Parts: sequence; C-alpha cells; structure tokens
Amino acid sequence: MKSKKTFFILLSLSLSILFFLFHEKSYAGLFGGYVPEGKEIKDPYLEKLFAPEFPYESIKVIETKEGKRYVIVKAKEKVNDKKRVDYEYKTLRNRGVVIFASGSPRTKELLISEMRLYRVASEKPYVVEYCEVIGDSFEREPGVESVVRNEGKYLIISINKNFGKTFKKVEIYPEKETKCPEPPFVGKYPNSRCVSCTGGIFVYVTKDKGQEVYDYYRERLKAHYKNVGFNFPEEAWKFLGAVKRLGMQIKSSEVARVGTFLDHLRKGTPIADPPPQNGLVFHIEITQIGVNPVIKDFSFIAISYFTDPDRIGATIQQMETERVK
Repeated sequence: MKSKKTFFILLSLSLSILFFLFHEKSYAGLFGGYVPEGKEIKDPYLEKLFAPEFPYESIKVIETKEGKRYVIVKAKEKVNDKKRVDYEYKTLRNRGVVIFASGSPRTKELLISEMRLYRVASEKPYVVEYCEVIGDSFEREPGVESVVRNEGKYLIISINKNFGKTFKKVEIYPEKETKCPEPPFVGKYPNSRCVSCTGGIFVYVTKDKGQEVYDYYRERLKAHYKNVGFNFPEEAWKFLGAVKRLGMQIKSSEVARVGTFLDHLRKGTPIADPPPQNGLVFHIEITQIGVNPVIKDFSFIAISYFTDPDRIGATIQQMETERVK
C-alpha cells in the first residue's frame, strides 16, 4: 500500500513539472478590470521585495474588508503582459521569488497559480526555507486567482498575512548522510550523500549536474534490464518511460515540491539491509533544483527498486504489449 502511495507522489512530482506557462496571455480579464481596495498596511520588507525595476508612482500593501492582502504597484505607464512577464521571471526571480502557473491551453483557464519566496537558512547543512501563496479558487466559475496580474497601470500581487514572515525548511544537502544500503545492480552515485531509503526508493543528493548523473547510470541501467530480460531500450525512456515511471529521466522541480516528496518518504518503511537481490530497478529519476538564482544547484536521485514478482512480471508484460502496439 505504501509503495502505491509513493508511486503517486512520484507521479505528481513529475507531472507538476509538465506545466504550461502562459507568458503572453494575461488572465486579468477574469477580474473584469478590478483593482482591490482596502486599508493600507505598512510593510517596508514587502514593499522593497516587490518594488519593480520600471518607473512607478507608488507601492503599498493593502487588506480588503474580506481579509485578503495584496501588494498594489501603480506604474507611471501601462503595464502590458510583456512587462509583467519580465517582472515575474527577471525581477522577482532574482530576488528568490518563483511564480508557478498551470492551466488549460484549450479553455485558457488558469488552474494553478502559486508564488514562493526562497532564501538560504543554513550553509552547513545546506537548508533552504520558503513561504508561499496559493491562488484562491473562484466561487462561481472555474479557475483560480492569478497571484500576479496586470490591470492598466497596476500590478496586483496576491499575498497572505504570513508571507515573508513564516517559513518552512527543507534540508537539501546534509552534513552527514543517512545510513542506507546501496541499491542493487546500479549502485550509489559516487559524489553523493544518501538522504533516504524507504518505501522501495533510494534517494541521494549531489552537487553534480543532472546530465553527469544520467551518464553515470546509463550503461548500468541498460545492462541491468538486459540481464533480467526487460526489453525497454533507452529510446523509450524519455516519453513512455516518463509516463510509466520506468527507465531514467532528468527533470526540474522547485525545492518545495522536493521537500514534500522527502517528507512523505521519511514516513515509509526502511529498505532491508542488505536489499533482496531478486528485484528490478524500475526507475531512476534525476531532479534538478537550481532554477532559483538564490539557491545553489543540486540534483536529487531517486532510484525505485521493487521485489514483488507479480508486479515485476506484470510490468514487463505490459511494456512488451505497449511496444507491440
């Protein structure tokens, strides 16, 4: 049961990376030109954090009568979509603020809108902390509120009372690694530290680039598949493998999502030491987290190893059927 839960967490982690960023499309129309109003709250930290690099008349934090908070920037000229996108992906990202958006390319509905502020809490161990804002769902129509939008001369940034004040911590690179056995057949990546080994998944972290890790495991995984009679060639890894959680892929993800994944794994059952040698390395996922200028580059390596003969047999048979199609 725990293996199934872990599988879905892994699937969620990968799918979250396959999002659509609507850089040239504003969702301002969903609000009918509405600029929030409310009492002003003095917050020099947030005013400095969200101050744009283009000329502006004013910036203030307000709280509406419903209790929602916004940072309102009034520019000297109209803020078009290009200017907003530059603000999100240049100005804010260089300050440790990451915007994540996901939506439907068919309906143009914004389905997920999130903003996170990251900062380094400790160098040894390397710990990153973050706070976040999640766009609220609309009451009477599909979609969610965009955390950053433009209306005429205004930039409207959705925040909450705890943004910039309450942070969650994620340990990225530990001083001492977790004591774990090595994964059978493919082994531990040389320049890495073990983070976890529960629920059938070995997790390591390294300062090396994702491609270096991929190159190290490529021939080892291919040889392992050949030895156990699993005909799943490398050319199938990138697309079919990503969907079926097989082979090996390199992904990118935010620290927050990696932290959620690690928290889940730490609650799992430890892998036996030594691990049974009758299993199959289903999947190696390499997750790079260096998308934020304030955070150092690291790669997480998740090696999924299962020993259930029924599951192994069914997977091999399914892939044979898929490849025949």
